[in-house]
Amino acid sequence: MRKAKASLKESLARDVKVYKKGFFKYIGGKRKTRENVGPLLNETGAMVTEDAEKAELLNVAFASVFTVQASPQEYQTLEVTEKVWTKDFPLVQEDQVREKLSKLDNRKSMGPDGMHP
Repeated sequence: MRKAKASLKESLARDVKVYKKGFFKYIGGKRKTRENVGPLLNETGAMVTEDAEKAELLNVAFASVFTVQASPQEYQTLEVTEKVWTKDFPLVQEDQVREKLSKLDNRKSMGPDGMHP
């Protein structure tokens, strides 16, 4: 068994320039480790060892961290939002948009927003 493993490693090292995929597959397989989640303490301080209960505890913990809390500014009425929108931005006509779009060069590559310049 040792000789077979040594032979495999030697052949992978020798052929790494030709057969890169096999080499990196071997290395990737060696790097992967699976570790189980150890016991956790719930809100009452009791130790949880069942996988389903641990998953639920972790779900609650992550949900509390990644949930966005609404700020008082988000409770504005639609009328206030519409007033701000019309006040801050100029009125744009359809023909102005058509003119600008016709001048775009669609042969250029897209930007980070996914739009052509």
